[in-house]
Amino acid sequence: MRITGIDLDAVDVNGQHHWVFVHVRTDDGVDGLGELNPSAPRQAVLAALREIEREVVGKDPRRIEQLTASLKPPPEDRPAVHALCAFEQGLWDILGKSLDVPVHTLLGGKCRDSIPVYANVTRAALEGTPEDFVRQATGAVADGHTAVKIAPFDGRFVAGNKLIDHGLECVHAVREAIGPDIDLLLDCYGRFTLEETRRIVDGLRGVELYWLEEPVGERDLEGYRQIRKETGWRIAGGERAMLIEGCWPLFDAEAMDVLMPDVTIAGGIGELKKIASIAESRGQLTAPHGPFGPVTVAAHVQIMASHPGFLILEYAWGQVPWREGLVSPAERVVDGRIDVPGRPGLGLCLEPGVVEDNRVDPAAA
Repeated sequence: MRITGIDLDAVDVNGQHHWVFVHVRTDDGVDGLGELNPSAPRQAVLAALREIEREVVGKDPRRIEQLTASLKPPPEDRPAVHALCAFEQGLWDILGKSLDVPVHTLLGGKCRDSIPVYANVTRAALEGTPEDFVRQATGAVADGHTAVKIAPFDGRFVAGNKLIDHGLECVHAVREAIGPDIDLLLDCYGRFTLEETRRIVDGLRGVELYWLEEPVGERDLEGYRQIRKETGWRIAGGERAMLIEGCWPLFDAEAMDVLMPDVTIAGGIGELKKIASIAESRGQLTAPHGPFGPVTVAAHVQIMASHPGFLILEYAWGQVPWREGLVSPAERVVDGRIDVPGRPGLGLCLEPGVVEDNRVDPAAA
């Protein structure tokens, strides 16, 4: 089996961003599927993918470690890292299909039959008001979700001195609306100083949180330690860490309880499992970041099925009504969980008709 090329599909998501999917083609007709992180400059990422394509055409896609080691960029090269991660997902999909086993079998076998998820409703809250966050959060709960995340401090609608007060108003409104039995996760986007975060913490007294995410800037590990020590809350972070090298400073249980690597930037499927194992050895849990499309979710589900140190998975709820049907079999979240599939590879493929109905140029920013 030899790689013959790399193709792309992209769909528009609510006019906000795109989900871009990578197809790794082979001469055996066994293709692999991956998904790109949307945050790096698109043209630079596509250029990096074309460079990967030039290097890998004619090579055996099943030699994953050899291929990825030869292609691995420095962690500061975001476009190249993003391209490698999507390509690497496709390699695992090919390997599983070629052996007629799911990826989790290749990673050591299943530790669980289903994966708990939380509904990130932030991108569905297009108005960003407390009422809008309540509407989306209660909608997710009505859909059967048992955990909801909001990020009311992202600055889309309110900025400056009003940002903290507005965010706190949203948190209190959502907590009251969903009741005490639904887990509430709060993302601060790493945009606050230690003193500003202390002000947020003071405003959250009496509000039970599942975790507080990125309470201070990603490099301010001392700030993380202080907030964790002062609150006793579960603290999460690390979603921006590039490759395993970018995670080394974060393997610090005094700074964060939960590490949030992302398969689309942390090096791919194989690298993310290594990160989870190191985190576990340091007394940390892992909860993959990934408010993206269903291929990212599928990759995370395969990894999480194979390791006991994973906590919960991010799921972007409510952005587009056709999400479930974008892949076959249709994506299903039931009672806040996704079943681990037994189908070969990642266990899904894109549905051509839904892709065509929502298609955009992959090169578009």
